[in-house]
This record gives sequence, structure tokens and C-alpha cells, in this order.
Amino acid sequence: MNELVARAREFAVQRHGPQRRKYENVPYYVHLDRVVALLRDYGYDAQHIIAAAYLHDILEDTQTTLSELLSEFGTEVGELVYWLSDLEHGTRKNRKRMSAWRLSRAPLEAKLIKLADLADNTPTIVEHDPDFAQVYLAEKEVILAEMARVDGDKITAL
Repeated sequence: MNELVARAREFAVQRHGPQRRKYENVPYYVHLDRVVALLRDYGYDAQHIIAAAYLHDILEDTQTTLSELLSEFGTEVGELVYWLSDLEHGTRKNRKRMSAWRLSRAPLEAKLIKLADLADNTPTIVEHDPDFAQVYLAEKEVILAEMARVDGDKITAL
């Protein structure tokens, strides 16, 4: 593990602190490690992508600011994390629509991280909360459709 990736993982572990994964009751970093493992399994191991994968939930789930993230990890990592962060306001429906719009225009590296995140989150939600899974899957379908509409040729080539 190179220095940037090691710092990103340690930063994420510290910032997520005692947070546990809903449904699984495991430390939050377990999810982050699985997202990174998925990316690496498919050959995506550039240090800025892996660092951003470890940090992908940091702005949403901790008190970390974008300014702090940029200072610690630089623009390349900070920008990917920004694209991945659901910071929109309003009703759930409007937030999810804006999230789909934002993600559809994100750099391909951010989309790869998002796909790995969805691949890790979805089975657990479907297994443990089938009622919410219907809402969740419908929301993610909108995100995936919007990403495919904007960048489908690049995504299907992966």
C-alpha cells in the first residue's frame, strides 16, 4: 500500500471512528475495504482512485470539510470525493435526482468508485431491509440510467 493510500485509509478509519455499518454491525471501514477490493479486483489501482474510494463517504458521514480534505489529500483526490458526496438539500426525491445528475457528469474514476460502492451496499440492503430496498433500488436505477445516458459508451466498454 503506497503512502497516499495508507494515509487515506487511516484518515477514514479515524474520522468514521466508532460508526458501524447498518444491518451488519461491523466497523465502517469494512465497507471501505470492500469497495477498494472490488476496484482492485477489476484492475483499478491508481493511488488517487483508491485513496478517494477510502474517503468516498467522509464528507457525508463525518465532520470533515472539503477544504480539510483538499489540504490533506490534494485536488485530484478531493475532486473525486466531492463528486461522490451527496450534499444536496431538499426533499429525498429532489436530493436523489440532483445526485443522479451530479454523478452522471462526474469523471469516470468517480463513477467507478460509485459502482463499487453500489455493488457493496446493495446485497446487504436487499437481504436485511426488503421494504427499503425497493426505494433504494429505484433510486439507484435512476443514477445508473443517468450515468449510462451521459457516459454509456465509456461505461459499457469497462
